[in-house]
Amino acid sequence: MTPDNNTLQPAWLLHRRPFRNTSLIVELFLPEKGRIGAVVRGGRKDPSLAPFMPLWVDLKAAGELYTLRGCEPRGPRLALQGKSLYCGFYLNELLTRLLHRDDPHPDLWPLYEQALQYLVDGEWLDVALRQFEIGLLEEMGYAISLGYDIQGEPVRADSHYLLDPLQGLTPSGQGYPGNDLLAIVNGDWHPSARKTALHLCRALLAPHLGNKPLKSRELFREK
Repeated sequence: MTPDNNTLQPAWLLHRRPFRNTSLIVELFLPEKGRIGAVVRGGRKDPSLAPFMPLWVDLKAAGELYTLRGCEPRGPRLALQGKSLYCGFYLNELLTRLLHRDDPHPDLWPLYEQALQYLVDGEWLDVALRQFEIGLLEEMGYAISLGYDIQGEPVRADSHYLLDPLQGLTPSGQGYPGNDLLAIVNGDWHPSARKTALHLCRALLAPHLGNKPLKSRELFREK
């Protein structure tokens, strides 16, 4: 496919599935359009239409789905392997499941690209995921304050808190340690804070993901 250089837009491919004999339906993430769906005529043989390949795309509006008229790489495919690759699939699945089509989220674009770079670097993969999950929740308006409880009182390091994913934190004799919550807020990713952040983010995402399991999490369990 030869793109029109005057209409190229940056994009990442989140998901692809076969359509008819040789075509594809792809889910793309663009900085100014958010997640969109597009038909790619004869796209199954195009090697650039792969996850973690930075793309330039030429799109034509065509009803519910765009038509991808052309695409080309805007850089080399990211070298994700093993756990880093599974983490990348997880990021893509979150965007596919949580973002509505044609709902722009320009501030989410740099968070996604930063998370991918962290995965390429291969250090503290869980922290990269937690930072992206928290940023995604904030961008979509689903975040809660981790520094204050639902009464507006500051979180205390020596207290524990229960979580209502839709309302916020409530002081309690059990639950998430206040010290860990404050560490997450301050970016102090010590081992206990990382463990707390894992359970916290899963609880915050659950109401918005629904009951359908994430395929990327199943990959981790299989390994």
